[in-house]
Amino acid sequence: MSNAVQKIVSEATDIEDVFVYANNSDIKVKVAPIEIFIQMSEHKITDLDNLVDKIKQKLSNWKKENNFNYSINMSFIPMNWKIEIGI
Repeated sequence: MSNAVQKIVSEATDIEDVFVYANNSDIKVKVAPIEIFIQMSEHKITDLDNLVDKIKQKLSNWKKENNFNYSINMSFIPMNWKIEIGI
């Protein structure tokens, strides 16, 4: 599933090098079995609602094509971050 979500997010954002983290909670109390968190640089987002809709539609299509009957919660978090690498 993580590979599928990575491909979906990459296609929707036009960013090839997308990292995906998907968690399945060990202890569940009134939560969906699958949680997807997407963090993306805020300056790369031109229309958040449209982008989220694209990802939701692609996820829904993937679920139908793969007979995946579990609920998915998705959190899309625009980030205003500064990263320094290799210091």
